[in-house]
Amino acid sequence: MEMPLPKHVFGHGWLLLDGGKMSKSKGNVVDPYILAEMFGVDALRFFLMRTFPFGSDGNFSNELLIQTINTDLANDLGNLVSRTTAMAGKYFGGQLPEGCGPTADEADLTAMLSQAMGAVGITLNFPEGDARKYDCELLIAAARLRESYAEAMDAFAPHKALEEIFKVIQRANKYIDENAPWALAKDMEANGKRLAHVLYNLLETTRICGILLTPFMPGSCEKLFGQIGACEACRTWDAAAVWGSLSETAAVTKGENLFPRLDMDKALSELEELEAAARKAALPAVELEPQLTEKVDF
Repeated sequence: MEMPLPKHVFGHGWLLLDGGKMSKSKGNVVDPYILAEMFGVDALRFFLMRTFPFGSDGNFSNELLIQTINTDLANDLGNLVSRTTAMAGKYFGGQLPEGCGPTADEADLTAMLSQAMGAVGITLNFPEGDARKYDCELLIAAARLRESYAEAMDAFAPHKALEEIFKVIQRANKYIDENAPWALAKDMEANGKRLAHVLYNLLETTRICGILLTPFMPGSCEKLFGQIGACEACRTWDAAAVWGSLSETAAVTKGENLFPRLDMDKALSELEELEAAARKAALPAVELEPQLTEKVDF
């Protein structure tokens, strides 16, 4: 075909079930169509990329799949998106005020990080209890994320790339607790500006994480971008390296819960029923021969 030959061929590991290789003859197989139908193709793809390192064998189980969805997607990512969009709607009617974006100091910090990514050691010297320290810690984590993500992806380690994303997501959830927006909202006249800045930082962190999660969960990230009001221009790979790309007055909507938490026992029971129905449907139809009416002499 006169096409260039590959210069790098990657050999992946095996997906094991109960510690052994899956075999159709033994019947110990997993139907990905059933899993995708029940949990969604985004959640299934995410689980496979997040849990099993490329190049190594991985032991699959339905319990591990459900646990990963609950821990990473429902508790961490889903919680961040849900709480942030809900608070933007409750306290600002779904649109933050102008001027809530990066401060002048944060813009200087962003410029310094972009000029020497990975090589700059940042020391934050803020007075005890100064909330700006939390702002800068979150900004640094999000601004450096694309670099560490790219290194992992270039090394064929998507599980490490996802690990880096979820470190930032967990930092953002901690940032909510550190700033307690619900307490700030009790006095909007005194704290309204600070509250808007906190919510902007959370939306901007969510935007950057959403861009880097898109290869794994394209459908879910499209919904995520819609909820935080991210325009097409701030959903790109280049925009993932620029803190402050999200419009300050973006329309924020608390839509459907992207990843509802699953009840382990209920989900396993429903999965067993689907698998049993699929096995039954796959069995060949049995035809009974009519009983002979002729008598046979012995």
